[in-house]
Amino acid sequence: MKKEAAERQPVRKSSGAMSDVELAELAMNSLRYRSLRSWLAVLGIVIGVASVISLISISVGMNSQISSSLSGVGANIITISPGGSRAMSMGFGGGGAGGPPGQFGSSGLGSNSASGVITFKEADALKSVQGVAKIDAQISSRAIVAYKNRNVSLSVVGTDPEAFPDSVGGSIMEGRPLGVGDTSAAVIGYSVQAESFRNESMLNKQIKIQGSTFRVVGVLNQTGTSISGSSDRNIYITQKRAKNLFNQTDKVSSIIAIAKNGSKPDDVAGNITAKLLSMRRLTAAKQDFTVITATSMQATISSVSNTLGLFLGGIASISLIVGGIGVANAMFTSVLEQTRYIGLLKSLGARNNTILKLFIYESAMVGMVGGLIGLALSFVGSVALSYFGLPSKITPELVLLGLGFSVVVGIVSGLLPARNAASVAPVEALRYE
Repeated sequence: MKKEAAERQPVRKSSGAMSDVELAELAMNSLRYRSLRSWLAVLGIVIGVASVISLISISVGMNSQISSSLSGVGANIITISPGGSRAMSMGFGGGGAGGPPGQFGSSGLGSNSASGVITFKEADALKSVQGVAKIDAQISSRAIVAYKNRNVSLSVVGTDPEAFPDSVGGSIMEGRPLGVGDTSAAVIGYSVQAESFRNESMLNKQIKIQGSTFRVVGVLNQTGTSISGSSDRNIYITQKRAKNLFNQTDKVSSIIAIAKNGSKPDDVAGNITAKLLSMRRLTAAKQDFTVITATSMQATISSVSNTLGLFLGGIASISLIVGGIGVANAMFTSVLEQTRYIGLLKSLGARNNTILKLFIYESAMVGMVGGLIGLALSFVGSVALSYFGLPSKITPELVLLGLGFSVVVGIVSGLLPARNAASVAPVEALRYE
């Protein structure tokens, strides 16, 4: 008996001290032996990882696209809109150049109403604020624009020619910008020409706004999103003419402030806020106007897109959980099928920890292979989404998240089956049929 124990001891030591590489090879051979079931388990992980990464990449793409736009054109622009919570909820810039026209109530200055107004007098006072280079007090309204036999409802913006096109955040593609003496001139946005007027060259053409004739002297380049909104679908006329056209002589729809070179827009925005609060004799708690910079807009957009990403990722994670259940099912079946094999390993001296690691390696491999294939499908899906105009961006962090999550799901799913395998008694396992 002592001799047999002595002979078994080296074998038990050798088997119990199997290296991780040897265990990984055994796990891989086990997966190859059950190739169909293994690939079905992998498929669940593939679908889960591809869904999670693809949906989160949409949120990341949206955030990246808007942040890139805001950090370029319009980074030194500050928008001041009437109203507090309303201006923020309607959009970034409220009734600004790219937003909907301002809607004013009857409340006067100093009220804590969401429909508070801003006057031209206040706009002129902001020109003396430290860090402000230019002020563009704009008047915005929807109007019927007629050209030949077409009538289109568009946003018409009255702007200060001295601040234009800095306040628009874009450059002139054709023609010239508005001049101080242009009482019957108009500059149109890129999309107005491309879509509303069917890509017909509108330079030097005459259009009618609310029945009044204007000549198109310039067409803007495509700008997309900026701090002052999008100028692509707007028509710009002089501020003086807009006052008469829309019968609005005292109230502005929004103010676009241009920060001086070298000034920090957020600091300038703070100075503007303090000036308006002082003029209106209000406290910050009763502020009835909204001041927005590219930084504040980006923070708001990031918050929304991150929440959207978490929501979409949470929905997609359900499929990954289902895939994990599939892995667990496959591993339970694997343990039953290999009961005699487990008994053989234990009879040769394999410890419980060795058996546990063997099956955990097996489930981790299922998760890793599924994660790699899922990531590959995610890149294909990202290209497809971008082709259809939906922003999508897969970052290195997302890649690590997808691969790490899939491996963790595989390990967790295989943990209980692995513990069951490790707890099998050698004698009972060798009797199993």
